[in-house]
Amino acid sequence: MAGFLRWWRRCCTAAVGGCLAVSLFGTALADEQPNIVYILASNLGWKDVGFHGGAIRTPNLDRLAASGAVLNALYAQPFSTQTRAALMTGRYPMRYGLQTMSVLPSSRFGLPPEERTLGQALKQVGYTTAFIGKWQLGHAQPEFWPTRRGFDYFYGTLDGQVDAAIKKSARTDWRRNEQPVKEDGYVTQLLAKDAVKVIERQDSAHPLLLVLSFTAPASPYGAPKEFVDAYRELPEAAQRNYAGAVSALDHAVGEVVAALERRHMLDNTLIVFQSDGGGAMPTKYPTGDGDVTDFAADNGIYREGKGSLYEGGVRVVALLSWPGKIKPGSTVVQFLHVSDMYATILKLAGASLEQPKKLDGMDVWPVIATGQLSPRKQVLINVEDFFGAIRIGEWKLIVYATLPTRIELFNIANDPEEQENVAGKYPERVKDMMAVLTDYAYDMVPSKYLAELVAAEAGKRPLVWRHNPVAR
Repeated sequence: MAGFLRWWRRCCTAAVGGCLAVSLFGTALADEQPNIVYILASNLGWKDVGFHGGAIRTPNLDRLAASGAVLNALYAQPFSTQTRAALMTGRYPMRYGLQTMSVLPSSRFGLPPEERTLGQALKQVGYTTAFIGKWQLGHAQPEFWPTRRGFDYFYGTLDGQVDAAIKKSARTDWRRNEQPVKEDGYVTQLLAKDAVKVIERQDSAHPLLLVLSFTAPASPYGAPKEFVDAYRELPEAAQRNYAGAVSALDHAVGEVVAALERRHMLDNTLIVFQSDGGGAMPTKYPTGDGDVTDFAADNGIYREGKGSLYEGGVRVVALLSWPGKIKPGSTVVQFLHVSDMYATILKLAGASLEQPKKLDGMDVWPVIATGQLSPRKQVLINVEDFFGAIRIGEWKLIVYATLPTRIELFNIANDPEEQENVAGKYPERVKDMMAVLTDYAYDMVPSKYLAELVAAEAGKRPLVWRHNPVAR
């Protein structure tokens, strides 16, 4: 009998890929695998948190920052969908056609089904997976939905376009799993309440991946009256509503942390908080993705905002907290990319980084936890048909390919405000960086946003913007 039991244990260990073994793996490693709570804000300004010296009061985020590590140079993507895609796949959006703008309510495209997601990767190693909030990675076909992409549970908006408060009487994209639901309330509070419920019912035998993707503080601004009234000193309504939205977001984060404490899960939970892009600024042309008409967000010294290739658009608020694993009060000054979070989380969770499609993200846990040098020497900020940007070391190149062509080179270490274009002083550096950016451009697949735009216009008028070669 003892020999049989030894044989059975060996069989179970060897059969990790099977359903029974996955169950045993999740149970056996639940104490070793950390819970992951990944919180996304939408268009939060760099200086709109207390730990960056901002005037808006964010005590819960400040406590998390003090208990862990602040990332001073985490790069996201210019637009919301792009950042979510890079986080979910560990790959640059230009590799699967999401490099242009965002998925909008009218869009028919989404994150291609062949891309492995964070939810799928962690579900394979025993995690319970939940996605709450703003998905914005495709809604037109069920194959794009989070419940088909590795998440056991979904609550929120698929297309991401909802008001600050929703009503049962209004037509709103709001779902639980795959069914539309009607609810009343402020979106930030509804999402936090549901996240708390997920934590409260979590089976302690399995680790949890909870992605909590807030729509706040992106436009349209709004929050319960008590949060807005706390900023009566601000002169403009947009500023008061934005500040109230940030404070409501901070309060929601506090509720989630409190729920983890009540369940005695906090000590084994990695909490990541980041914005999906810079604070939004009024722009000349609308994008359909969180556009604003008033200045309310504050990106500090950084230039421009959401949608821009400048630092104000892509250098985002970010922190990580994990008691006993990350040194309290630490700051990571080396530059990282949101795709690194995918690779880092997979490694911590015991998931394989081996996959058919090449990863762009890197495991940066040693950088965060022990201050080691980063393996990342360059980051592709974005590349698409009309412009692109890349950072290599302390240098950043931005290229606007439309005529008249414009090339800008900045030394980010000495000029984080990107005020002095030194491309003319360093032609060889421009040449070398342009070669790297061009290599990425050759790897770029066609933009799904632009392809859909062409298809929509096909019956009305020709639309061609690239070289139009002879058909063979």
